[in-house]
Amino acid sequence: MPLVDGALLPRVFLPSALAACGDAGAGAAGSGDDTAAATANADTATGSAADGTGGEDDASGAGGSGGAEWWTPQPGEHADWDWQITEPYDVSVARSMYDLDLFDLATEGSYLEHPSGVKIDVPAGPLAGTIDELHARTPRAIVICYVDTGAYEHYRPDASAFPGYHADIADIPDGSAPEDGSVIGWNTGWDEERWLDIREGIRDAFAPIVWARLDLAVRLGCDGVEPDQNNPLDNGPGFDITLDDQISWYQAVAAAAHDRGLSVGMKNGHDQPGAVDALVDAFDWALPEECAEYDECDTLQPFIAADKAVFAVDYMGSVDPDAACSTHAAAGFDGLVKDEPPSGAYRRGCNE
Repeated sequence: MPLVDGALLPRVFLPSALAACGDAGAGAAGSGDDTAAATANADTATGSAADGTGGEDDASGAGGSGGAEWWTPQPGEHADWDWQITEPYDVSVARSMYDLDLFDLATEGSYLEHPSGVKIDVPAGPLAGTIDELHARTPRAIVICYVDTGAYEHYRPDASAFPGYHADIADIPDGSAPEDGSVIGWNTGWDEERWLDIREGIRDAFAPIVWARLDLAVRLGCDGVEPDQNNPLDNGPGFDITLDDQISWYQAVAAAAHDRGLSVGMKNGHDQPGAVDALVDAFDWALPEECAEYDECDTLQPFIAADKAVFAVDYMGSVDPDAACSTHAAAGFDGLVKDEPPSGAYRRGCNE
């Protein structure tokens, strides 16, 4: 989750035990259309996991929870969904799916565990207990957990585990060549967030840290994950990323989620030629940002053709809400117009 103009206080927890690991490697009510009650059953569709054969220590992400099932939404089933990854939060409205920040959902006693055996305490977030509350509703709500898998976040409790970490983010190169051995690149455009080096042969240095976040999602009870910032290509990451690198990293993230029984969506990346065709089979749904604004919605049609939901989001202030919703609806998407970054303060549903 991004820091924006200092509004979100960073929660940094950097135990000394983690330094060695680094060397190795209820807020404001919604407005407008926020009054609609959920009517769809959130438990209607599931997919079967392939048997995982790899360990958690490699960039394939194979965790070995074969036989698990996960959420596979079809277009139109969850048009009442909402996406909130920063405060103010508001989950008071009955909806069939909420997409919320993983670390803000953390409960007391949460932790990240890396293959080295190092455990990192994760403080309870402002949404602690929300997953159980949403799951207890009738009908049971689906909870998708937003998590950065392709970007370094300096304010997260596992920050010092990433090779290239410095306690002062100003000491991490930005705009100049990254340090030797560092996987931390240039800024993503969000405060205290940097692209990671997802190149094949390099990503192994940080992939286990990311997979530990997926393990946290499982322990918290997330039904799936929205893995973000996997699309550094053409976004100035500080590394020479190729399209093959980006596609294979998306595939590794999807496999890692499925190996843990988690539903997983393709977040962005749809702007690259051939990417959606290469990835539609790996993901259960998609969440593109700004496809109406940039006239990119047609690229997501392979998901609709595969009977997989597309949860499209455009942002107020950047688009005419009526026009964006018309574009989403015409494409068969479950679209929203949201505030940026998305919170509980504003929501315009397009298909309700």
